Amino acid sequence: MPSRKKIVIDAIIFEPNDPTVVPIDRLFTWVIWQFPRLRENGFNGAVHPPLVGHGWYPAIIDAEGGQVMIYTQIKEPYPNPEGAAKYLDKVKA
Repeated sequence: MPSRKKIVIDAIIFEPNDPTVVPIDRLFTWVIWQFPRLRENGFNGAVHPPLVGHGWYPAIIDAEGGQVMIYTQIKEPYPNPEGAAKYLDKVKA
């Protein structure tokens, strides 16, 4: 399977085939969903880049560690944060 091109959003380079860990303070222009669900190593949540009309990416939020693992390798962003967070129910991280 050929590798996808790296995604660049807000000067952050995302891995094309794996989740990318980003410091939470680097996402100051992004929207972080306010209702994440608790999981073993953080919260199942979602993030929205500062792009008009762009969808939501699933994200595991580690508030204590100050990191967000963003799943930009999905086929396409979700239209709402609930759908993006639900994607993480089936993901082990």
